[in-house]
Amino acid sequence: MKEWAIIKECMTDAGCSAAAIRQAESLYRSGQAEELIRCLRVCRCHRLEEIHDKQKQLDRLDMLIRDTKIIEGESS
Repeated sequence: MKEWAIIKECMTDAGCSAAAIRQAESLYRSGQAEELIRCLRVCRCHRLEEIHDKQKQLDRLDMLIRDTKIIEGESS
């Protein structure tokens, strides 16, 4: 298994919360590999939800750009 410092660095780089990192450390130090993997998967799900939220924001901006181009075309 990777050293804790590497796992912590990866989790930090991935944007995991401090609470999730503390939980992961506890699981790592107690040798609970399956629970650690579960914790990492939860972090991954949270990151994916954030990506989906950002994609919705981009989609709304794209819609606004598209609609504005239509309005601009109508006024010409």
